[in-house]
Amino acid sequence: MTARILRRCSSRILFVGVHVAAAFGATAADARAACMAPGAPKPSVLTATATLARGRTAPALAAAAQGATSSGGGPIVGQWQVVMTAFPGTNNEFVFDFGFQQFHADGTELMISGGVPPTIGNVCIGAWEREANGVVRLRHMTWNWAGNEVLGDLPTGYFLLDVALRTDSQGTAYAGTWRAASFDLGAGPLGSGGPAQPNSEFEGTLHAVKISVP
Repeated sequence: MTARILRRCSSRILFVGVHVAAAFGATAADARAACMAPGAPKPSVLTATATLARGRTAPALAAAAQGATSSGGGPIVGQWQVVMTAFPGTNNEFVFDFGFQQFHADGTELMISGGVPPTIGNVCIGAWEREANGVVRLRHMTWNWAGNEVLGDLPTGYFLLDVALRTDSQGTAYAGTWRAASFDLGAGPLGSGGPAQPNSEFEGTLHAVKISVP
């Protein structure tokens, strides 16, 4: 991969791809596969994490959350275990992220990601509203960090994810769809002001089950 292509990658996606490849003993070529040249098919990022999470967590969550595709409209407030899948049903399908998530009664949301290392930002916050038809809309965000000593502790941009979900009638599971992208810093709100970073736009489905007190 050329240096030019490396610079065009989302820092968040590139760093995670390299981190996962190293953690699971992948080759340098496997790590570089976390990025892509312009015009190439959308990548299967987090290959090793995808195998791990899909094999152990995603099927159980998907099965438990099947009823959440209905308009049950159960409560969303509480703590959840969530898995996000990108490009489901295609050859490029992979587990984009997974983690623990909280929805609060005041309309705020918090998630600790298990698929992103803390050095580049694995704590996300958000705001949610429930529409009259029962759909919960969530806008979820965090800063992207360089994860190295060259740029210090300055953010390199921000990550934005928009979700539409429905809970089941008991409020014990939910399912929905999402779209995400990373953005450069700018002068607007949230440091915005420009288009999404190249190759940083993804979309897919998500499933979650509520974590209850035993």
